[in-house]
This record gives sequence, structure tokens and C-alpha cells, in this order.
Amino acid sequence: MLNVQDVVELKLPLPLFYEKDSNLSNSYFDFNRIHFLEQFRNLVLQPIHQSISDEIAVTNYISNIIDFLIREAKVMLPTYYIPPLHTKHPLLQNLTDYIHENIHTKIHTKQVAETFFISQSYISILFSNVLNMNFKYYTSSLRIALSLFDLVQEHKSIYDVAMKYQFTNVSTYSKHFKNYIHIPPKKYVRDFRDGCLSMTTQIKFDRAQFIDYFNSNQIAPQHMSNEQQIINLSTLSFDTVFEPSFTFIKLNNLNDLLLFSEKHIDNRSLSHFPKVNINILNTNLNHLNSLKSQQILSVVQHLLMNGYYLTFKIPDFTLSQTIAIPIKNLLTEIKHHLDHVTLQFDFTTHLSNHLPMMITTLKQNYPMLKIGIIIDNILKNSNDILEMIESIKTLNVDFYYINFDLSRFNKLLTHVLSQSIHQSNLKQNIDLFCEHLGPMYAKKLILNHITHTALKEYFNRSNQDTHVLLTQFLIETNTLFGGVGYAYYSDNTNCLMLVNQYSSYMPIVHIYHFLESFYNCKCALMPNVVIAKTNTQYHLMLLNEQTTPSLIIRIHHNFIKSFPIFSRLINKEHGMVTQLMPSDLAHSYIAKNILSAIDNANYPLSKLEMHYFKDPLQFTLSSHSILYVMISIN
Repeated sequence: MLNVQDVVELKLPLPLFYEKDSNLSNSYFDFNRIHFLEQFRNLVLQPIHQSISDEIAVTNYISNIIDFLIREAKVMLPTYYIPPLHTKHPLLQNLTDYIHENIHTKIHTKQVAETFFISQSYISILFSNVLNMNFKYYTSSLRIALSLFDLVQEHKSIYDVAMKYQFTNVSTYSKHFKNYIHIPPKKYVRDFRDGCLSMTTQIKFDRAQFIDYFNSNQIAPQHMSNEQQIINLSTLSFDTVFEPSFTFIKLNNLNDLLLFSEKHIDNRSLSHFPKVNINILNTNLNHLNSLKSQQILSVVQHLLMNGYYLTFKIPDFTLSQTIAIPIKNLLTEIKHHLDHVTLQFDFTTHLSNHLPMMITTLKQNYPMLKIGIIIDNILKNSNDILEMIESIKTLNVDFYYINFDLSRFNKLLTHVLSQSIHQSNLKQNIDLFCEHLGPMYAKKLILNHITHTALKEYFNRSNQDTHVLLTQFLIETNTLFGGVGYAYYSDNTNCLMLVNQYSSYMPIVHIYHFLESFYNCKCALMPNVVIAKTNTQYHLMLLNEQTTPSLIIRIHHNFIKSFPIFSRLINKEHGMVTQLMPSDLAHSYIAKNILSAIDNANYPLSKLEMHYFKDPLQFTLSSHSILYVMISIN
């Protein structure tokens, strides 16, 4: 460790790990797999910043760290894990590797010495000087550790285990077992089968000394140092392409489509969203008169000619009937744009046997038309993950819509994955689901119901403001799914929507404006930072979803002349209509001039400045902030 001022040593009770995950014998923890190091650092240092005053708080503190490590750093193995011994001495490295490979056979220093053409005394010197233990201690302790799993199996006796791990007899095995485990093997087996070893372990510690230690090191919030991150532009690898995925905007009916078109289409206010697909949930055309039908047709044609996509949800119908005549007439009128049109069906039990034939018929009659299926019923009724995946893949369609909230989706996944995993982490379950489905089918998935609660669950956060979490979610899942769906407006405040009840833009609109510069660009992804590079510009997205402290990001570059910087900031003071106008506002009517003033103020803070190339380039983000930066290098 270089340039380290303070080091925190963390010792975690192993029984607490086994309490949360019984498969630890077949796994190990890789610190390099942790993507959010600052989050882990803050988690570990929490007692320094917040006083811990009782045993429950201590237990919760340790439990949160263990949960994080299992979620972020755990690596599964097909066999028992033997920790690799990393040493700068190449011969000792080879010796220990040899021992690990032959641990189930009798190993003596004479045998090892002959294998490596060295003396037995030199082996003893190496183990003593480098590992601070002798050869016999190393091999016997390793055998005892590996024997624990076999020992608790019902079909194996202590004698069988002793022989498997090359102990002379049961007495010798018991002697070594008591030396390392501190109880006889019989008692260990009895305690395990009685459930004593799986009971919650009370951590023993000197409470007064523990609290005094943290209180003596506690830092007052007003004096907390800011987090810092350093980025060198010249050494970055731009190896990730940020792809534009579908953005589904859900409208309740065709009348809403007319209102939506009047407000947004002509002024291109939603043009920053990639591949906008307007999803009309109720497409009943029978009640419309000729004038209204013509207006809707004109809007549909106008949208399609301007590059928008349209999805029409088809209501339930009996398979003996064809698609309703009004829908067929509409498809005929827009036949030259059917590659931008999708018919959406809801998968139901009575349709399951006939859907493949119906899909084939539609594709034969309308080759350019896209077909989408809502798969909620498949997710809900599948008994296991294989049945779920097979049922989805049977449907040869262009989109699979998930209308369930991600939290509900996670519960269903936990049920079907229960035989293969022992935890219900939302992020891990979604990754496993996509892995089972395969990238080709996963890219057809549309997450059609994103909520604030689900975002908090996905990132294990309790933040009230979720705009930063949404941005992180869109970045992290960009290559996983085909797109995300949002309500244009909803009375359900837990649902992410584009506008509030007064048609003012929610932060999501500004977020997509920021992301627009990254689409189809090669990007470098880092914790809190996304950077894209073109021939003339750098685009940076800087995120700070922590409550405290501020995040300082320093940029190192090799520019030799001054350059302009354009930035846009979203935080509690800028671009957050929820701060300008709380959703629980008591007034039922707000004057138009006030709404107009709010709309004019409801934008990110924009700033253009010239930066002298020799001055330090750094950006400070307050809590719950998103900063977009464009650096011109022309």
C-alpha cells in the first residue's frame, strides 16, 4: 500500500457468513469484482461517522457488510475452494500449488523434495521463514479444513473422513481436529445436526471499549472530507458502445394520443429519447366517429413519417375471429410504415396453444409488422426457470413486455430460481434471468413498469430522490434489455412518468437529454463516471447518489491550450420539478402564469466557460447530483 495514512482492519465472524449463505465452501470472494468501491468504503467506515451505541446496531453493521460482499464479490466454484497462496517466492508458490493438487494423498517433505529436486531442510526453511509455520502444520490444517464438509454428511463416518484425508487413524484425526477446531469431531457433528452451528451467533466484544474506540475516531458531519476520484483521460479505454434502446411511452387511449401530439410532437420536446415507441393501451376504434378517426389517422401518419414507433395493444379476442376491421383498415392506411408499427398481445392461458399459429399468420399477411407479447402470465405461472425460458422462447415475436413492477418480477424469479440460489437480490436475479434467456432473446425484453421503490431495491438504497439511481440503471442495463417503458402520466406516484399533473417535465426528460450525447459512441465506464470520446469532444456523465459527502472528480489531461467546457447540472435546486412544485401540493388549481414560470425554471443549470489548460480541472458534485460535461478539443 502506497501513500496510506490510515488503515482499517476488518474481522468478520465466519459463522455469520454461513448463516446468510450455506454454499461458501464452493466459493470465494474477489475484491476486484466490487464495482462500487466508494460504497463499500463508506459502508465499512460508517461507525466512524455515525455513533454505534448497542449490540443490535453492531450486528446490523456487520450484516450489511456481509450482504454487500456476498452480492458484489462472491465467485462460485464447481468444487471446494482452497485459497491460493500468493507469494513473491516462486518456488514456495509451486510447492503450495503441488500440495493443493495432492492433498488427498499422503504428502511428505521427502516426496516433495524429490519432486522439486531440493532438500527437505530447505522446504522447512521456506515454510518457516515465509509462512511462519512448518510443513506439517500447513498440510494437516488444510486437511482438517477440507474435511469439515465431508464430516457432516450423513452417509460418512468419522473413520471414512479420516481415511480420505490420509490420517493414520481416527485417534490421530481427532487429535488434529481438536487442535484446530477446539472441539472433538463427534461433538462438531452432533452440534451441526442439532442445528447449533446454524444458530445466530452472538458476537462477544467489550461494548464500552468498542464504543469508546469509535467515538474517539468519530468525525463530525460538518468536518467530513469529500470523496475524491481521479481520472486520466489519456489512459482510458473506450471499449463499451452505448446503444440507443427503445423508449416506450404509455398512453391510455387514442384521445390521449391526440393531446400528446399537440403538446410534444411539433416542438420536438421528446426528441432526446432514443427510438421513441408510443404504446397505446386501449385501441378500441369502434366508438370513434369519422372525424375523430380521421384526426387519429393523420396523427399516426405524422408520427410515423417523423421517425416515431407506434405500438397498438390489441384487446382479448377469440381465435375464431380475425383482427378487428378498424385495426385492419388502419394497417392498410399505414402499410408503407409497418416496420415502425407493433401489435401488442397479452399472453393468456386460453391463447397459449394458438399463439404460434396466430403470430405466423400475422407475419405472413404483414411481413414488415412487428409483434409483441406481454409475458406476465408466463412469469407468474411457470414452476421453474427452465419452463419459464422455454415458454418465452416458443413465442417467435419481436418484443417481450414485462408489465410487472421489478419488485414483483424479482419475487417470481426468486421462486423459480430457489433451487439454484439462496438469495433474492433483484440485480443478481435479473442478471441470472437474462443469462438463462440468452442475449438474443434478452434484447427483446421491454421493462414496461419502472417504479421508485424498485430502483431503491435494485441498488439497495433508501434515497427519496431516485433520479441518479435511474441514470445508473439505464447505464448498467444498456446492453441487457431492448428498452424501458414509462407512463406519460400516472396517478400512482411510485411510478416513473414523463410529466406531472400539470404537464411539467419530470427529471427523467432531462436525464435522457444528457444521455443523448453517448448513444452509438464508444464509452469508458467507471464508478460514478461515464465518458465518451469523439473526434472533437469529450462527453462526461458524473453521478453522486450518496447523501454525504460531496464527490470531487479530478480530470487529468494532456491538452496544450485552453478549451471551452459546457456543463448541465441536475440536483435539488435545478431540474427537479418535484422541488419546485411538490406532488402533495394542496391547491387544486394553479394559475397559468405560475405554471409557465415553473416550466421556465424547470431545467438543469447550464454553464459555459473557458478553462485555462494549466489550471486543475475538477468538478464537485453535491449529494444526489448528475452533471453532464462537454469538453471541446477542436
